[in-house]
Amino acid sequence: MKKFAENIPIYLQLKTEVEEAILNASLKAEEALDSIRAMAAKYSINPLTVSKAVQELEDEGVIYKKRGIGFYVAPDAQENLRRRHMQTYLETEVKSFVRKAHQLGIGLQDILELISRTYEEEKSGE
Repeated sequence: MKKFAENIPIYLQLKTEVEEAILNASLKAEEALDSIRAMAAKYSINPLTVSKAVQELEDEGVIYKKRGIGFYVAPDAQENLRRRHMQTYLETEVKSFVRKAHQLGIGLQDILELISRTYEEEKSGE
């Protein structure tokens, strides 16, 4: 059974888990999600909690409902999530990194060299 963090609402953790499954292609476009009841049983949580996560995913266009059948991953969900997560990452992590580097007196050229070297190392490690 999944252990949920205490400080984050469970529905948000479930929503994030579905998004991650789409991002890493465990859930593919047009693939069906487990039913709300099945997810509730799988995680031992209230079906209303699952419904809230599913509703947010649907509202954001990540999934869609086939009436009487269930919820499915939207055709463009992975790309849309990638774009959204990339924007969030750039706005938080990169800005924080640059702010700290500036505070420490690390120059732009040093940052660019480190990023380039690290990027190539990661790329060759795939």
